[in-house]
Amino acid sequence: MRSSRAWCAKTAELLALAALLVGAAAPVGEWAVFEPRDGRFAVEMPGAPAVERDSHWTPVGRIAMTKYWLRVGDALLAVELHDIPAVAAALVSDDRILDQARDSLLRDVRGTLIEGRVLEFSGAPARDFRYRLPGQAQLEERVLAVLVDTRLYLLTGMARAPVSDPGVEHLFASFRCWREGGSGPAGRP
Repeated sequence: MRSSRAWCAKTAELLALAALLVGAAAPVGEWAVFEPRDGRFAVEMPGAPAVERDSHWTPVGRIAMTKYWLRVGDALLAVELHDIPAVAAALVSDDRILDQARDSLLRDVRGTLIEGRVLEFSGAPARDFRYRLPGQAQLEERVLAVLVDTRLYLLTGMARAPVSDPGVEHLFASFRCWREGGSGPAGRP
C-alpha cells in the first residue's frame, strides 16, 4: 500500500501545486452523482473525474489502486480505492490498516497531522484527519479513510483551508460506500 499511496500523494501534491501556480481551474459544472462500475461508492462531483490506476506487489499479494480526481477552483478532490489482499486483511487488524494508511501518507508527503479522529462510517471502521503539507503553498488535506472488508477508501480534499472550502465540504457530505453485493449508497461522515 505504501508505494502506491506515495505515488498518489506525490502526484496529488504536484498537481495541486501546479494548479495553484497556473491558476487555470476546470470549469465547475453542476454537481452530479458519480458512481463508477464496481467502485462500490457514490459521490457528487461537478464534472467527470480523471482516472489513475496503479498496483504493486507485497509479500502477501498485489495491492491495486484506482484514483478518481477532479480539480474544483483551488481544491483538488479525489476518491482512491485500495484493494488489499485478503491474506493481509486477515493478518492485520482493521485499526492497524487504517492507522498505517494515515501514517504512511503523512510520512510519504512529509505532512504534519493537524487533527484526527476514529469513527465508524457506514458500519465500517474509519479515520477522519487533516494534515498540512510542507512548502510555501500552505496546503492542507482532509482525508476520510474507510475500510470496507478488503477495500480501503480514501476520500480526500486538498486546499488552502479544506474545512471551509465549499467543494471539499460538498464532496465529503455526498460520499457513500458499501460492501460488495451491497444495495448501494448509505452512510455519512
